[in-house]
Amino acid sequence: MKAYKGFKSEKSGTAYPQLPAGAYVAAIQNVKIVGTEPDQQLVLRLEIIEGEWAGYFTKRYQNDASGGGQYEVKYKGDMELQIPNDDNHDRQHPEWDERTFNNFIYCIQASNPGYTWDWKENGLKGKTIGVSAREETWNGNTFTKLRRLEVADDVRNGLVKPMKPKTDNSSLPQNTPAETTTDGFTMVETEELPF
Repeated sequence: MKAYKGFKSEKSGTAYPQLPAGAYVAAIQNVKIVGTEPDQQLVLRLEIIEGEWAGYFTKRYQNDASGGGQYEVKYKGDMELQIPNDDNHDRQHPEWDERTFNNFIYCIQASNPGYTWDWKENGLKGKTIGVSAREETWNGNTFTKLRRLEVADDVRNGLVKPMKPKTDNSSLPQNTPAETTTDGFTMVETEELPF
């Protein structure tokens, strides 16, 4: 191996603590709709606003951006919700999309007394909501991800049950039977790659 002129032994980024799995009170910082009808998602940009982890997603984004890494820095507090549509019955689980969106609206209204959903997404900015983060493992990497919306007072009062961790099945031995995960999905057996 030949040395190059710009060599310096230096760290390319700084580590940032992982958000613990659990429930948090957050505020909706911004919203946008992505995709085209009938397959659109409502993207919520969330930030934790109470407790020792307040401001976590903004601080983490700033930390990651200051690292100068080669990968695009992503804000980790975004959640996407499929927008139900009368024309998207070709989706695999339209009833799941409807239940999830209906729960979101219930949680927003219950967390913000006096607010009534009016189908104007920009009215969601600044609203309070509870969120649950779950620990997940994928390809040997462990992280937390926002997975469920909650009523803010349920979070404050300790009424939200923690979500069980989720792991991928890439590390399972071949021919391991499929298992049902905590969110009702079935882990599918994997076949060995052809090489």
